[in-house]
Parts: sequence; C-alpha cells; structure tokens
Amino acid sequence: MDNKKVKTGALIALGVLLAIICLQIILKLFRAGTKVGESVTQVSTVLAQAKEISETVVIQGIAEGDPQVKIYPAVSGKFERVQAPEGSLVKKNDVILYINRDIVGMDFQLVPVKSPVDGIVTRIYYSDKGASVTPQNPVAEVANPGNIKVILNTGEEDMVKVKNNMEASVKPVYSSGEAIQATVYSSTPFIDKDTLSGTIIVKGKNIDNVIKPGMSVEVTVYTAKRNALMLPENAILMGDGKTYVYINENNRAKRVDIEPGYMTTDEVEVKSGLTENAMVIVEGNFKLSEGMKVSVK
Repeated sequence: MDNKKVKTGALIALGVLLAIICLQIILKLFRAGTKVGESVTQVSTVLAQAKEISETVVIQGIAEGDPQVKIYPAVSGKFERVQAPEGSLVKKNDVILYINRDIVGMDFQLVPVKSPVDGIVTRIYYSDKGASVTPQNPVAEVANPGNIKVILNTGEEDMVKVKNNMEASVKPVYSSGEAIQATVYSSTPFIDKDTLSGTIIVKGKNIDNVIKPGMSVEVTVYTAKRNALMLPENAILMGDGKTYVYINENNRAKRVDIEPGYMTTDEVEVKSGLTENAMVIVEGNFKLSEGMKVSVK
C-alpha cells in the first residue's frame, strides 16, 4: 500500500514538473514571437518641402582673354628679334618683335610688329633668327587677362536651354581658384545639322586674375529658377522598375512611388507621387518594408 502511494505521488510530481516545463517553453516562445512582431527600426527623416532651385547647364572649355588676338605681319621677311617676350604687359601700338625684310640689293629698316590691343603677350610663334615670316601666318598673340571669354561647343540638348544674357559662372578645373561671375554673351540660334551642336560664348570680369588665359575651365549656366520638391539622394530607392521612398506615417513605414525629375549633385526632384510636409525616411530606409514599425532617431 505504501509503495503504491509512493508511486502515485511520484507520478503526480513528475506530471507537475512536466507541466511547469511546458509552460516555460510556451512562455519563451510567446515572448520571442512578441519581440519579433514588435521589432522597431531606427530611422532618420526629413520634411518634404518645396524650395527654389536653379537648373543649370555645365560645360567645359578653354579660357581666353577678352580680347585675345593673333597678330599677323604686314610684310614678308625673316624673324629678327623679340622686343616684348611672352608674359610681357603691352599697350596698344607697343612693339612686340621685329622683322627683317631681307631683300637682296636693298637696305630696309627693321619692320616692327605692334600690338593692336592692351594686354599680355601670351605667345611668340618664332624664336630662331632668320626664320621665314609671311603675312599668312601669325607671329604673336596678345590677350587681355582682365576679362575672360570662353567659346563653348555643345549639343542640341543644352543649346535649346541657353539664351543670351543668362547668368553664368566660370571656375578652373585643375586649381582651387574660386569661380568668377559671367554672362552668356551670345548663343547661336542655329544648330549645325551635321554635328547637332552649336556655339555659346560666355564672358566675365577676371577679378584678381583668378583665371589665366589657356586654363581649362568649367562653365555653369543658370538656365532657370523655379520651386520644386527636392529630397536628398539617399532617400530615393529603386526596385521592380519603380522609384520610391518610404515615409513615416504614425510610426509605420509607408512606401510611396514617385516620379523623379531634375537632379543635382546630392538631391533629386520629386515631380509627382509625394505630398509636401511628408516625413521622408532618409536613413535606415533600405531595411524597411511596408508597414514596419519605425522610430525616429
């Protein structure tokens, strides 16, 4: 009888122990499931707001003085000597070099070649005394470095946007010099049918000689100003052939398909699909899917 009671008690105790173990397992599973269901993704957001933007056309070219002229001799002869070497500042009618007419049996004075403008001598085409000189070939070049012009050849897509008197800026490509302010001096109204391109001339004051004639420069023409909804580039996602963003709506991620437009170096225009003042997620968005819970940093 005692053995029977002992066995019964042992079975009851074992059953209670098993019940406790099962309950603990169920509780752990429930807690784990609760944690997964309530996971929160940390994100950063920006407020979608319209702002004024400047649409631009950017083209590279070579800076020239304004004016910058090649100088041709009036007579044939032989190169004699340089009066104003490269880098010299000259005034209009200053002598740059001399030519010896060198006609057998005749004694001529040396013929001076003068500068037609104020500026700096940027090039002397001859260095060897006795070299043959003709009126068909330039002997020197003079540029006014106080003013800069850039002659640009560009395609049809840019040409249709650029108009005379538009604001522009010119900055060196390979140096740290600041940009100078400039203006579109002329923009051809015609597109070459063979090259589908045209010519734009930009001019500006070269204050402090920031840009030197002959430099490679980047010209930015400001073609239009308007208000647009702009977002940081890292807010924009792509997938399934669509462009979209995530917004924070009541601490839940909501996907919104958009139509992108004008792009700058770090921002993208949203042409449609997004309303102003939406809280757009810009960090942590690549981890998200529709409806996930989010918390703003």
